[in-house]
Amino acid sequence: MAKFNGEVTFRVKFKDLGVPVGFGMTNSIIFHECATQIYVRSGWSKISKSLKDERFEVEIVDKKIGW
Repeated sequence: MAKFNGEVTFRVKFKDLGVPVGFGMTNSIIFHECATQIYVRSGWSKISKSLKDERFEVEIVDKKIGW
């Protein structure tokens, strides 16, 4: 098994995401939803692909991976 070091940068765009305002958790909810959408699109995801939400667009914008 090889060991790698690196950094991967994702861009997540979303549209019409309903989030409650005023509970002090708005950003946390948005961040969680974005992270979930990144994960569900992974080939190794252990969560149901039915959670893939078409309101989200996920792309890898940069990756720096080395030995």
